[in-house]
This record gives sequence, structure tokens and C-alpha cells, in this order.
Amino acid sequence: MSILIKNIDVLTQNEGREFLRGVDIFINGNKIERIGKNLKEKAEFRVDGRGKLAMPGLINTHTHLAMTLFRGYADDMAFWEAWPKKVWPKERKLNGEDVYWGSLLGCIEMIRSGTTCFADMYFFMEETARAVERSGMRANLAYGMIDLGDAEKRKRELRKGESFVRKFSGRRIQCSFAPHAPYTCSKELLLKAKELAEKYDVLIQIHLAETRKEVYDSVKKFGKRPAEYLEHLGFLSKRVIAAHCVWLTKREVKILGERGVKVSYNPVSNMKLATGGAAPIPQMLESNVCVTFGTDGAVSNNSLNMLETMKLGVLLQKFHLWNAEVLNAQQALDFATRNGADALRINAGRIEEGRLADLFLIDIKAPNMIPFNPSNLVYSSNPSNISEVIIDGKLVMEEGRVVSLDEEKVLEKAQRVAERFILG
Repeated sequence: MSILIKNIDVLTQNEGREFLRGVDIFINGNKIERIGKNLKEKAEFRVDGRGKLAMPGLINTHTHLAMTLFRGYADDMAFWEAWPKKVWPKERKLNGEDVYWGSLLGCIEMIRSGTTCFADMYFFMEETARAVERSGMRANLAYGMIDLGDAEKRKRELRKGESFVRKFSGRRIQCSFAPHAPYTCSKELLLKAKELAEKYDVLIQIHLAETRKEVYDSVKKFGKRPAEYLEHLGFLSKRVIAAHCVWLTKREVKILGERGVKVSYNPVSNMKLATGGAAPIPQMLESNVCVTFGTDGAVSNNSLNMLETMKLGVLLQKFHLWNAEVLNAQQALDFATRNGADALRINAGRIEEGRLADLFLIDIKAPNMIPFNPSNLVYSSNPSNISEVIIDGKLVMEEGRVVSLDEEKVLEKAQRVAERFILG
């Protein structure tokens, strides 16, 4: 497929963070081939870019896609009340078909809000992979492993995780290993996951230091805080994407920086679950930690909207630290694009010749975007402003309509699935 976008403004997110006005973008296959004025290339599809801006697709580095089915199910409850008593019991009733439709629902929501790639850990991941393939999205997927110290369960979890990695890694889908968290995984599982990730040269996803209780329990059980414990095991490396990282000391932040760990900052989920603090993002940046954005699952966020996540991620830091200058819109854009791409090891996150054609077009003539300033993309935009989304060189949303899926059918089916298992 080839696409020629004419007369478009471009937020490149390249090294110089250039802003281009009135240029053309020629996409050939799955790559951006040329950017310039008055391009004459012939293309199968032409898109009029007047009044719009192209920017790199947003990258969500932590979610549980099928949990869209739980949207609104555990609202206004504390984590340690909601999950053991409500969420986990219902999750045990899910089947593969449920996960498939919940994943398709999540793909539609992400496409509509400008997300082109995401990282996910859950179960029935073959069904999530099937949904990703059908939707046209890009993803890094992992089977979430939990053993709770049970040796037989550990063997089963590792077999499932390894089988998934061997079977599903491909052009738009990369796979990784995902030991759920230090408090749900034995030392043996953590170290074996690390060994397997090195064997297959893939990433590791893990939850880390999300709540105070997690830290308290870690100190009580291991004599060390969660990040210190993982460092003690030799688990931390540049392969690791650690979600949340709210309750970290300066020493732990320094360890993450030294080991090259990537952090997925999930501000909306953290606020909704009242984790009681904010991830120490300024300290992470000082320690050269690659910070990215995640939404977490819809049960602890209610949406997969990365535009909202960028805004609230900045505002939370300003509010928490009493400092209006502590984090800015450009840094938020970097977290959501360049850093996310680097963390997931994909050639995207910028609009440059030779990069993957993962981008979206946003209406900058809408009332909420005028007068236009690039910071509007963080502080003012919403999904209704997005008109086109291109992933891997293919139009998956055109003129505000998702074209890679039968949206009406997916929404109807997901509603029925959610009603059945939530009420059942």
C-alpha cells in the first residue's frame, strides 16, 4: 500500500523536535519514504492534510487490554479491596473468546485515541494476538506469569510464557516475558523469566512498587524494598519495562537508571486507586531513566486514552510537587512517542524518512485547538479531534471511522460478553 498525505503540518518528534508546515508525506509499504514540499509520487491513497497535523502514533507501554470488559466494575474502591474480592474472582471466569472480544474493544478505543502500539500482559494471550492481527495494531504481548511459590504452577506458567513467545512474534507483534510482580512471583520464576528473555532476546514486563503495601510486605518478607530486591537477584536490566514505580527511594531510582530499566508511568490508574503518591519522575529523568506512559487496564483507569494520560501525567507532577515548571508538554510528548518506541525497541515514535509509518492526523482547526500551539496536543486535544490513523503503512481509521474492524459488531458483542460474566 502507498499513501500520499498532502499539505500537512508535522510534529516530527525527531532529534531537533522540528515542526514542519505544509509538507507532504509519502508512505510506501510500511515505511515513511519521503517528506517534503510538492511531492509528485503516485499513491493508492491520497489524504488531504489541510487544517490537520500529523504526529507519531502514541505508544502505551502498560495495559491489560481485555480488561475493557471490567470498565466501571470496581469503581471507587481501594486496590487491596477491589482486586482480591471482585476483580480476581471474575477474571477466573473469563475464557479465550471473552478475552478476544475485550481485546478488540480495546483496540478500537486505542485507535480512536491515536495509539498505534501498546504493551500488554494478561492471559489467553493467543486471543489478544488474534485481535491485534485483525485490528491492524502493533503490540508487544506477554503472558502474565504468577506462581505464588507453587513449584508445579511455576513450571506451567513458564511453559505457557515460552510457548507464546515462540509462536507469536512477528512483523507487528513482538512478544516478551511477564512475571507479574515481585509479590506474586517466586525468586525462581523471576530468574527463569530473565534467563528466557535473554535466550530469545526479548523484553520483560513487570509491575513494580505500585503501592505502599507492596513495599511494606517486601521489606517484611525479603528485608528489602521491591526494586532493591530485584537488584539483589540480578533481575534488573535494559530489557525490563517496570510499570508504576510509584514508591521508590532515590537509591532505587538510581539503580533503575544504572541498569537501563524503562519505566511505564501510569498516572491515571495511580490516582484512581489512590496509591498515595506520585512516581518520582523528575528524579528518574535526573538518573537518565527512560520514562514512558501507560494507561493500565480499564478497570483501574476506565479508559485507554493516551491523550488524557499525557495531560494528567504532567498535571499530577505539577500538583504533587507544587511546581508548575516540573514537567512540560514536550516531555510528555516524548514519553508518549520517542521514549515508548525506544522502550519497546521499534523503529517508530518519530515522523522521519525510513521510520515505520505509525502516525495519526489530528484536526487543529477544531474549537478546542484554536489558537494552535503544539502544547495543545497535551493540554487541549481529545480523541474526537483525530481523523486518520495509519499503522504499519495502512489506514486503520479514515475520516473518523475505524476501517480495519466492524466497529458496530465488536461493540455489540463486547457489551453482551461483559454483561454475561459480570452479572453471572
